Amino acid sequence: MFNLKVDQFARKHQLFKYGATILIGVSGGPDSMALLHYFLQKREAWQFRLVVLTIDHQLRGNESESDVQYVALQCEKWGIEYKVASLDVPTYKQKHGMGTQAAARAVRYQFFEECMDTYQADLLALGHHGDDQVETLYMGMMRGVEPMHIHGIPEKRPFGQGQLIRPFLGVTKGEIEAYCKQNHIQPRYDESNESPYYTRNAFRMKVLPFLKEHNPKIHEHMQKYHEYREDDEDYLQRKAKRIFDSSMFQKQGQKMVVDRTEFLSIPRPLQRRTFHLILNYLYQQTIYDGSYLHWEQYIRMMEDETPQASIDMPLGLTVVRSYETVTFTFDQTEVVPFHYPLQVPGEVQLPNGAMIQAYINDRYQDEGLYHFACDINNITLPLTVRTRNPGDRISIRGMDGHKKVKNLFIDEKIPQIERDQWPIVTDASGKLLWIVSLKKARIKTSSKPEAWLHLMYKNQENF
Repeated sequence: MFNLKVDQFARKHQLFKYGATILIGVSGGPDSMALLHYFLQKREAWQFRLVVLTIDHQLRGNESESDVQYVALQCEKWGIEYKVASLDVPTYKQKHGMGTQAAARAVRYQFFEECMDTYQADLLALGHHGDDQVETLYMGMMRGVEPMHIHGIPEKRPFGQGQLIRPFLGVTKGEIEAYCKQNHIQPRYDESNESPYYTRNAFRMKVLPFLKEHNPKIHEHMQKYHEYREDDEDYLQRKAKRIFDSSMFQKQGQKMVVDRTEFLSIPRPLQRRTFHLILNYLYQQTIYDGSYLHWEQYIRMMEDETPQASIDMPLGLTVVRSYETVTFTFDQTEVVPFHYPLQVPGEVQLPNGAMIQAYINDRYQDEGLYHFACDINNITLPLTVRTRNPGDRISIRGMDGHKKVKNLFIDEKIPQIERDQWPIVTDASGKLLWIVSLKKARIKTSSKPEAWLHLMYKNQENF
């Protein structure tokens, strides 16, 4: 019955191929020894080349050495190729600041990948089983990450030049132990697997028995849940990727600009996935483990009526909303106010590379967006080009009274990040003459002006 269940699972997921070179990770425990024995029964009919990989992680002294020796003896007894490795997990753990389990996994998989190349292998087989699947899914839910990031153990996935397969995901730990007993396999047992110090062990010893008591076939249900969910997730991710590659998202190196209205028009499941595609794109090689918190902060900012807002993401990433534009950026350049004298005639260069040029002539001309002109006899020289000050007001041409510059920026929907660098021209009395390209001051004109002051703003757009 055991072999039949594994055969059916392998056939359903197309795990094997005739004549394959298969590497088998074997620790000496029940799962991996049963896996090795299972493949041994298949070797002749499928013309498999089997190579066992067994590792001393240098974590349990003589005990781990004995495990490796046991596996080597079994391989010699059964006539199977094998390779023994001793990997310095403690040093790797200290060097990379990782936990013991994470460090052991990292060096183990690195060794496996090297062996895939050495042996020109097609498959790497590991002994994860149905109980492991239940543990993985439930523990993912417990961690509080986004549901889309709760992944079960895949039946197969690309690995090295071939694939990593797990034929035992359709059977339980109990079935594996019964198989070992039936076939007179005497596996080794790692006492660290019984330590409640590790969360997974505590789950296995306390939670899993309770679940199995109420549903002995929970591993089958969780495996189906995993398979259905992965199919759904694959479809949604492909849809999200098409949206991510559209004009809605403007990729500018380590910056991403998003149109808020367009983003809010797509269905919520795709909003979440495109949000995480943005983060994956920007973080690149950095590991990002998304949580509900970051997504909820982001969507709250997107849906809120407040036109200007920002949120801080991990590792120095900032998300800035300015009306209908949302920018993801690592650029947090400090904004420094400026205050430059402007000679007439003369010019001044601004921090953004633009220039303001001043000159005098005897005629008035059409001003335009980047041109200001006034009767020079009704202002006081010298001029100053500066950033805004608290309480700044301007008497706007064509309007009565004065208006606060702060309110003007709000009305014109100027992004918050740009307001503190916006150039303003004043005269010697402090009167605001020109908020460049936005508003011009109401200045009295003589009946016969003798001279006109002209100011020109020049940037890359209008040179």
